[in-house]
Amino acid sequence: MLKLLAPKKFLCRYPLSLGATFGGITLICVTASCGLALFIEVMTIKDCDVCSPYVWRNAYSFSVTGIIYSIFMLCVHSWYIWGIREEKSLVVLSWVVVTAMWLGQTFVLLIVLICMYSSRVKFVSWLLSFIFGIIAMIILLYIVLVGCGFWLELKGREKVTTINIQT
Repeated sequence: MLKLLAPKKFLCRYPLSLGATFGGITLICVTASCGLALFIEVMTIKDCDVCSPYVWRNAYSFSVTGIIYSIFMLCVHSWYIWGIREEKSLVVLSWVVVTAMWLGQTFVLLIVLICMYSSRVKFVSWLLSFIFGIIAMIILLYIVLVGCGFWLELKGREKVTTINIQT
């Protein structure tokens, strides 16, 4: 089933190694942007005079946790870029698993937030948020599938190398 879903070429034209590298660099940029936005939020949240202490503590702790998570994901994506260059199939597979979990978590969070705020915003705003969120999820899913396809390609190369050594 995985072989059917994973692309054979990146954008039907380029090698999967280029697509995997592009995906890794894209996710490094996205993660760095999110981490920077959370850092700015943590620095400016101290000045919130309107917030109750409970709301302030929750917002602050969620933001700090997000920064730590962003740093972790930056390390994972950097490790992935290294794994692509060194053609380490275990590193690529680990990245696929971790990033797929992150993608699933993000999708659930998107649905929960859209449901929570659906009654507070206009329908058009809700619909646009949902559509753009789904488009972003599809792009991220394609990046993960490219990584999965590259892992399958590396795994196939290892089998050929093992067979040639034994004969």
